[in-house]
Amino acid sequence: MKEVKEFLKLAADSMKNETLNQLLESDVEYQKKAGEEKQALEAVGGLKLTEEEKEAVDILIARKDELRYESNVNAYMAGILDGYEILKMFDLTKE
Repeated sequence: MKEVKEFLKLAADSMKNETLNQLLESDVEYQKKAGEEKQALEAVGGLKLTEEEKEAVDILIARKDELRYESNVNAYMAGILDGYEILKMFDLTKE
């Protein structure tokens, strides 16, 4: 079952990339926040941190990015499943 879920996650990730990127490119609020995130990362990069502090910040940023990725893939799969359930409710699935 775990292998199937991982395969589905890869397929969903591949499918969502094009659609999601198109939506995000035209989303003014998202673009604004992406710019703010970039500025914040640059500000963090400019701090005089010790190596230990830099490593802690890098780990935090990496884990947040990983969580965002996993959440996005699962949200996309949930949308597909919910869409299918809606089609079933209206008897449009030919089951």
